[in-house]
Amino acid sequence: MDLSGELNDLLNGKEYVRASALLLKTAGTVYAGTTGLDGRPQVRPAAFAFEEEGAFYFLTLKSRRIYAELSKTPYVQFCTNDEEHGITFRLSGKVCFTEDNDLIARAANACPGILKNAGGDTKMLIAFFLLGAEALIGTDECERKLPLPDPAGVLIGVTIKKKPELRDRIVKILERREAEPPKIGTDALKSYDGALFVFAYAAKAIWPRMDIRPIERAAVFETYDERERYVDRAAFIIGNAVINYPEDITFWLDPARWTAEK
Repeated sequence: MDLSGELNDLLNGKEYVRASALLLKTAGTVYAGTTGLDGRPQVRPAAFAFEEEGAFYFLTLKSRRIYAELSKTPYVQFCTNDEEHGITFRLSGKVCFTEDNDLIARAANACPGILKNAGGDTKMLIAFFLLGAEALIGTDECERKLPLPDPAGVLIGVTIKKKPELRDRIVKILERREAEPPKIGTDALKSYDGALFVFAYAAKAIWPRMDIRPIERAAVFETYDERERYVDRAAFIIGNAVINYPEDITFWLDPARWTAEK
């Protein structure tokens, strides 16, 4: 693989995160491949903002179809190429959205065209980063995998809008879990309980007087460490989901969903 300059130095030094960020910044147009709302593949230009602590941040408008597609199926693959050196670069992973105002402002500063399309209103924008990212760099002759660690220092967990109907839906699900456990396998039930704790913790932060003892009493974990392991796994799967409607809670806290998770 014929590489030169800064990219070659980064790859030789095994600084794969910085090498990937350099390719996203300096190569040609970055394209995003998503699963459309109709289940068919979609490809469109994407806006890479910056890399920080191993997280690759992208920016889009909340009104764009890509936001709806990634909200439904949060997996994406980006592709770009450096025509001068004959290099193709692909980056894929699980999408986690963030509504951190500072991050969005910084991403908007890095992507002025997106901000212009939003009429200068950052409230119209949403940023996202990748978990479980995998990168491939190649030419016509060969392809090389770049091992990428999961980003450090990013908050993974749900954001629940402060609405009474969302609080009431979570309370009912926790109470139902204690009264009548879903009829699913043991590992699936542990995964489900981990997801319940993710939502219970997030809700407790918004409504401090909310009673989450039903899940604490009902959970099937044998030790606290086991509980935290399944909670962490559920948080990774859920990512930074934004909960606006009761249907969003139903989507994530459907026991059948956790039967299928590994």
